[in-house]
Amino acid sequence: MHMQVNYSKEALRDGARTFANNCMGCHSAKYYRFKNLVKDLGMTKSGVEDGLMFGSVSINEHMSSAMPAEQASKWFGKAPPDLSLETRVRGTNWVYSYLLAFYRDGSSASGWNNHVFPKVSMPNVLYHMTPGAPEYYDSVAVSHGEEHGEVDYPEVPQELDAKVQNLVSFMTYMGDPSILDRKSMGPWVLLFLVVLGVLTYLVKKEYWRDIH
Repeated sequence: MHMQVNYSKEALRDGARTFANNCMGCHSAKYYRFKNLVKDLGMTKSGVEDGLMFGSVSINEHMSSAMPAEQASKWFGKAPPDLSLETRVRGTNWVYSYLLAFYRDGSSASGWNNHVFPKVSMPNVLYHMTPGAPEYYDSVAVSHGEEHGEVDYPEVPQELDAKVQNLVSFMTYMGDPSILDRKSMGPWVLLFLVVLGVLTYLVKKEYWRDIH
């Protein structure tokens, strides 16, 4: 599976909402602050406070899970990892594929397993996220080859795919927030290089005219 990271603010805002409402029950993003949703992504302060912040937290705080690490270790065997740098560690395609690779497994404590990360303790929190999600995840199957299994993925419903891509895009931006500034500066840097190239050529031409 392959995805294209979308750095549009609309996509990142959608991904932020998905992250806060589906991931932060267990996971934190300890290197990213709520206030950056306002400063970088143009979300309103009231919208962030009312829709994405739970409990008595300040908008200046980091996006931390309310789940105590001790209870998480007891329930899952290990505290869920912080996701601030997850896409930088594993790659965007890995995270995207992982989120779409859940399948039902009655032998698992959570009732779910994952083809990309076998025996993972995480349940499929995206199962009810979109109308087409339950049908998709229920139809993920494995066809066994002679040496190893090959996953036969069904076509991902467009709405589910968009939600997952926006979520992974947000996680990618969250791991390197300065990328938005770099991308906005890119066209100006290229323009500067073009202008500098033209001026350098004209100066060179003027010098060589005197030599000839």
